[in-house]
Amino acid sequence: MRAAILLVGALTLLGGCTESDIDPMMRQEKFKPYWENNYFSDGRAMRIPPTGTVPRERKLDEFTPPPVTAALVSRGREQFDIHCAVCHGYAGDGDSVVASKMSLRAPPTLVDDRIRAYTTTQIFTVATEGYGYMPKYDAEVSVQDRWAIANYIKALQISQHSSLDDVPADKRGDLDKPIEPAGGEKKHEKHEKSEKAE
Repeated sequence: MRAAILLVGALTLLGGCTESDIDPMMRQEKFKPYWENNYFSDGRAMRIPPTGTVPRERKLDEFTPPPVTAALVSRGREQFDIHCAVCHGYAGDGDSVVASKMSLRAPPTLVDDRIRAYTTTQIFTVATEGYGYMPKYDAEVSVQDRWAIANYIKALQISQHSSLDDVPADKRGDLDKPIEPAGGEKKHEKHEKSEKAE
């Protein structure tokens, strides 16, 4: 008797559920990455994000360029010499010991016409996300320093494609001075100091 009551109750509950009572979102077919989906012309379930899409994890203020100042460009030079010059060369021309050892593909010069066409934001994006064989530097270099490097690269590009007429008359005498590393001391001066300390 008890079993019959339970059976009747279960049948009553089942009979009460209709297709319209079930949320259609619960019945949608699921697609995983790399699965086929014939709904799209390319047959792929994965879709290419629309142009300009920004990941929700990305802070939008990262992509707001700071004002260009002498201090920013100076900081960019310092950080460029630490992180970038090893491959791209101190002049950004791709002339470095590391570049000469890269047989697969050497790092590009940053001062040719193709890279000169990049905006500061594009250079910042390459430093953030990487490009080709270049890894991304978002973990190693802070947002502020990536902007500083991008602005310094633009300054390098201008310096490599300028004439004497582009330099203010009162600054032309500085052009004959040797370029020192960003640390301020010449390499041989550092070496002499270390010998004296010993």
